[in-house]
Amino acid sequence: MIPAAGQVSKGEEFYSYLDENGAQVFTNIPPGPGESVSHLTAKTQYGAQYSHTPTEKPKSDSNQFDSIIHKYANYYDLDPSLIHSIIATESGFNPNAVSSKGARGLMQLMPATAERLGVKNSFDPEQNIQAGVRHFRSLMNTFNNNLDLSLAAYNAGENLVRRLGRVPGYKETIHYVRSVTRRYRERRGNAQGQETLAASTTYRYVDAKGVLHLTNIPPTR
Repeated sequence: MIPAAGQVSKGEEFYSYLDENGAQVFTNIPPGPGESVSHLTAKTQYGAQYSHTPTEKPKSDSNQFDSIIHKYANYYDLDPSLIHSIIATESGFNPNAVSSKGARGLMQLMPATAERLGVKNSFDPEQNIQAGVRHFRSLMNTFNNNLDLSLAAYNAGENLVRRLGRVPGYKETIHYVRSVTRRYRERRGNAQGQETLAASTTYRYVDAKGVLHLTNIPPTR
């Protein structure tokens, strides 16, 4: 079974895969013979077919590039949480990720796209994020800020999505759009929850007369 929060043993291994709804599943149960093996193997093989899915294991802290993400997301008028979610899906924050199709870096830029955007080194985090965010801003402009269509175009190609006028019926693209949007919703929800928690923090103190006070205003020294 999966241990409860705070009960993970040191050194314990976990496995992950995408289920049929495109949700990422984590488990500490290693794949055994039979259905679970074929299911995990199928998903592993399937993920390698993504034009932007890296073949290397993530090696970086997801918070390491926050300053760069915020810098270019704000410059191109995009939500940093959205860019964070795209990078998490594309490369797992591994700046050296290379997909089976040749996409490179944090935002998995294809060589032709990187060249068009003036990128000299796709493995340089700042160059990669700047170009990826600029490219995604262009897609959002093209598709009238429709997030699903823009994500589909980032994964499957702008011309295809423009021609169809919808998310292509490819499983890989459907799962990609679902994965990014799910992460985006979760990240925004967590951020809003933290803001609410911070706003509702209650401080308590006893004054010189021994009276207990409860307040949301931090005590001064």
